[in-house]
Amino acid sequence: MYKGERFASQNLEPFYQGHKNTSSLHPVLKGQSLVLLGDREKSNYNNEKNSGVYDIEMKLYMRIRLKIGWIKTHKIKPKIECDIKVPLESNGRSSANFEETRCHLDW
Repeated sequence: MYKGERFASQNLEPFYQGHKNTSSLHPVLKGQSLVLLGDREKSNYNNEKNSGVYDIEMKLYMRIRLKIGWIKTHKIKPKIECDIKVPLESNGRSSANFEETRCHLDW
């Protein structure tokens, strides 16, 4: 999302994550729709363009099920929100380095 407007979405394939395991997902995210901006949002956009970094909000919606021994829980639907700073690229060069982002979990 950019300034509260969704411009892209991506569905990921379901997967099983084993015991004491880390799973990495590598989706390719691309803008899919036009984002209409008001005067204030346009001003913020121009400031971000000049600084070389866009503020993007990513929301992850998922369904997970936990297995403890032989017991499986009902599906849980946590919501995860991440504020990401995406460096601009111009003429094949990035204006800044991409930095690790902390996300917020809401059950």
